[in-house]
Amino acid sequence: MGDTALTWLAIRASGVTAWGLLTAVVVWGILLRTRILGRAASPTRLLDLHRWLGALALSFLAIHMVLLLFDSYLTFSIPQILIPGLSPWNTFAVALGVIAFWFLIPVSIVGRLRPKLKNSGAKLFQQAHWLAYAAWPIATMHYILAGTDALAQWSIALLIAGSGLIVLGLMARGFIPSPGPTRAAGSVVIRS
Repeated sequence: MGDTALTWLAIRASGVTAWGLLTAVVVWGILLRTRILGRAASPTRLLDLHRWLGALALSFLAIHMVLLLFDSYLTFSIPQILIPGLSPWNTFAVALGVIAFWFLIPVSIVGRLRPKLKNSGAKLFQQAHWLAYAAWPIATMHYILAGTDALAQWSIALLIAGSGLIVLGLMARGFIPSPGPTRAAGSVVIRS
């Protein structure tokens, strides 16, 4: 195998891995919100895992994008991987991937700045989080339209499994009410 084949394989593998991790981030976010796991997983542990998976997903996405700069078959420039619509190959599909990338950045930045922003941080984080929600279906369309393996049986199974987990989680979220305030010692209401 030459360098071209290895680069191409690494681009594909990092892209599929980034999508899988993004799917896991969404699923863990739903689990965190619904508390469907009950006492099996504490909200703090779910939140830590949600953040860790998000950072890992962004890392693999960055690897995917950087590797595109080194592909000898399709030559991408930095503007072409950062600005939607400039791709020399499959312009619409690649633009979707770029848009999904930019939708993930605000929630990552605001999430880290949130404690320093005090009260305004919560509202800003919520607004940034809506962009992150939109990133998953856009990234999924990018995967389907630009992924060279998107129609392989293993890939279709992965897409169905990931999408199914999210749909089931969203259905559970619709039927399971958010946990209300709980009473602690001394009758102080604690919002969990």
